[in-house]
Amino acid sequence: MSVVAGGEASAAPKTDVGLSCGSANPLAWAPRFTWRINAGSGEALPPGGSKLVPALLLSGDNSLPNPPAGLLPSIGPNWYGTRVVIDWNNTTTKKSGRAVSDTNALVQKPSIPVNRAFTGKGRVNFTATIETGGAFWWLNTQRAVCRGSVDIVEWTGP
Repeated sequence: MSVVAGGEASAAPKTDVGLSCGSANPLAWAPRFTWRINAGSGEALPPGGSKLVPALLLSGDNSLPNPPAGLLPSIGPNWYGTRVVIDWNNTTTKKSGRAVSDTNALVQKPSIPVNRAFTGKGRVNFTATIETGGAFWWLNTQRAVCRGSVDIVEWTGP
């Protein structure tokens, strides 16, 4: 907690949060798994933009084992595709919206694709829906839903 002018107490911004959410596996023979998501304040270049702006960014991993190394394992039947849909509400600016990530496909372990939600600065409540399918995100889609809040701030540099 910090003190601002006038003696008012102000909590430090919460610029990142870790979340976990479970998912059924789109491959009928494979086990359920858990996504471990990190949501944080960052910066990204908006479409057609010329400078970085504050944005909500997600990264993460899951509890599935890493595939074995080498060429032959990549020929097997364990393929995934993923995309992330972020529904957000900025309680500071009263704006809301939806952001859809890039997609990945034909990977042996699902991962969080490149994503960015241009929410503006302020406190943002969000729901991240991670859609995982067999080979492609839309094939036997299984959804994991994580909810959280984070403060989006302007980056001031090192």
